[in-house]
Amino acid sequence: MATRRAKRRQQQQQAHRAAERAPHEQRRSDVAAGDPERRWRTFPVLAAFVVGLLIASIVNGRPANEAAAALQIAAIFGVGYVLAHLFVLNVIVAGRIRRREAARAAAAGDEDDDGEWVDEVVHPDERAAPR
Repeated sequence: MATRRAKRRQQQQQAHRAAERAPHEQRRSDVAAGDPERRWRTFPVLAAFVVGLLIASIVNGRPANEAAAALQIAAIFGVGYVLAHLFVLNVIVAGRIRRREAARAAAAGDEDDDGEWVDEVVHPDERAAPR
């Protein structure tokens, strides 16, 4: 009987090791095949969820109970967060990046001729007389 138990324990350990290795090997083969790694706790997933929730709550009409009303209010706050996040990224951060790149280009001397300062002044009394 001791040998049966030992064999069974050994088989269980081998199966357990194979099960532990399988997700890692599967993950490596997915990455090698060009399948992107899925990240579900990201902003686009949150945005899609709260916008879908808000649309569904608007389509369904007035909420029937307090839980549905609380969910609708949470969806409104979620959409507000999504809009604020998009505004900050696309307006404020993009403007900072644009200004920083323009400053770097000006410091490096890569600015176009249209934006350069011309340090030449011609006064009326210095003009050449017409001949």
